[in-house]
Amino acid sequence: MKYYLLSTILLSIGLPSFCQKISHNHSSSELSPAIRIKPEPHFYLSIHGGYAFALGSTFKFYPDNISSVSIKLIDNNPPVKDIDYKDNSKGLGDGVRAGIGLSYVLNDFINVGIDVDYFKTSINKLRDSSYYSSHNLLGNLKEVSYDEQDKMSYETSILLFSPNITFKAITRQKFFIYSKLGAIVIYRPSTIQREDINGNYSKGRQGNFTDSTINIEKRYEWGIRDPAFGFMCGIGGQAKVTEKIRAFAELQFSHIIFKERNRVLTNYIINGNEMIETLSQSEKEIVFKTDYKTDYNTITNPDEPSVATYQKFPITYAGLQLGIIYRF
Repeated sequence: MKYYLLSTILLSIGLPSFCQKISHNHSSSELSPAIRIKPEPHFYLSIHGGYAFALGSTFKFYPDNISSVSIKLIDNNPPVKDIDYKDNSKGLGDGVRAGIGLSYVLNDFINVGIDVDYFKTSINKLRDSSYYSSHNLLGNLKEVSYDEQDKMSYETSILLFSPNITFKAITRQKFFIYSKLGAIVIYRPSTIQREDINGNYSKGRQGNFTDSTINIEKRYEWGIRDPAFGFMCGIGGQAKVTEKIRAFAELQFSHIIFKERNRVLTNYIINGNEMIETLSQSEKEIVFKTDYKTDYNTITNPDEPSVATYQKFPITYAGLQLGIIYRF
């Protein structure tokens, strides 16, 4: 009896101690694993593209908004002249844009970054001109007519560098809405002006006519002051696709100003023959200056460029662009 009582006392003392040693053999991490939060990526790499629409303040052919000119001269009557005008609704700024961007997350509300975009835009217009005259002298009818179609176009290719700041306005778990503000810097913009003239001339008496045609092609290069500047702003939304990939849509407004250095005629083709060497330097090149003086008693030197005051090419547009973002 004493033996059983002693055994029970020893067991009651040693069992808790034994259980405590077993519990110490297990690490605290196995019983209560630590919760680790993975850090959010700080860099965003984007690929985007979209279409832009020119706005009213962009460069157009204004004030050259004449679409057709018609002149008729019958016998000794006063000439009849009709001119049609057409609003130049389209301006530089329409076109497809594509580019890439890199941004850095400063905090939960602000990102800073830079976008690089390639943008090509063009405009063109047609002008029809006609002249007709007829004279009846002693029953002998003499007629002269000339019809001309003049096609003019401007084409601009630019590479835009846009440092910007993004402000997050509304943030949710799977998306956020933001506003964007930035500057635009453009190096070595390219602007080409073309003119294609097709004319038909007819002259005759009493129905016997002699006809001839002419085609003139002109190509000008505009030298732009480098660099050119502008600004941009926009609003957009970004949505979560996967942990590292986001999709976004952005409505953006941009305004750029080009200031010209010169305009050079590079091609002057008449009926397929290059004739630019027949022109003087003053006929081939215009140099733009802020101000200048002319002396009408002085003969212009044909070996020097012509001079004109500066012109400005504003390019203003708004467009929608879509893109994919990779976070790393």
